[in-house]
Amino acid sequence: MRPGSLRIIAVAVCAAFLVRSAPQSAPDSDTRAREYVQFLVTQLDQWTRDFPQAYNLALVQPPVVASRMSEDAKAGAANLREAVTHLAALSKANNLIVNGEFKAQIEKTILAASAMNEALGAQRFPEGIQSDWIPIRTTLNSLADIYKTAPLAVFDPPGPGRGGRGKGGGEATAAAIPAGAIAGYIVDERCSLRGKAMMTDVQCVLKCVRDGDKIVLVTDAGKVMQISNQNKVDADSYGQKVAITGTTDGDVITVATLQIL
Repeated sequence: MRPGSLRIIAVAVCAAFLVRSAPQSAPDSDTRAREYVQFLVTQLDQWTRDFPQAYNLALVQPPVVASRMSEDAKAGAANLREAVTHLAALSKANNLIVNGEFKAQIEKTILAASAMNEALGAQRFPEGIQSDWIPIRTTLNSLADIYKTAPLAVFDPPGPGRGGRGKGGGEATAAAIPAGAIAGYIVDERCSLRGKAMMTDVQCVLKCVRDGDKIVLVTDAGKVMQISNQNKVDADSYGQKVAITGTTDGDVITVATLQIL
């Protein structure tokens, strides 16, 4: 995985697609929807190219114990890459949003990744692999949401000395959320409308803010909160999950404190 190249791709696509526009006609709306799906597939194609090599190397090194994994989990990265390659080829269709073959391939791609996703939540893989996996999984789940199919489960990666923990199990590692705070992701307004994959894309948020877009808070439930005092949000928090205390008026929040979780 080459972070520098990925940032260039994300920023370039952000500049191309994430622009304000007047209300669109139905054909224009369909075109934008198709282009957004193609953007997500392009991300997957880029992010999964080197992932199998790093994943397979981790399988033969401590602390990963490959003998505890299923054959599907061991072959998961290679199977995912093959499925994404096929998905990328199908993404060139003009009727992408209603294309049954493309939707079926999304389901196959998610299925190819499911055993590996569970393994990454059960064993302590290298931090770089866990970090690379999060945007891949998030992008797959964004496609699942668009095409109304089952997403991948979200597991908390195990910390040193611990086994894996799914949501609702084990000891929490995240910082405690202050009483009365609202938790969510700091992202620019345009990216907040483009799916969860964009919410942690720091470089894209930076680029869009430099272009004049406003910062917002997107809660875990998907609610977009406007931030009245933009100067209270530092660039260090862009693309990060945070807890904000302050006063709210409808969907507008005035920040008193901001804590990165």
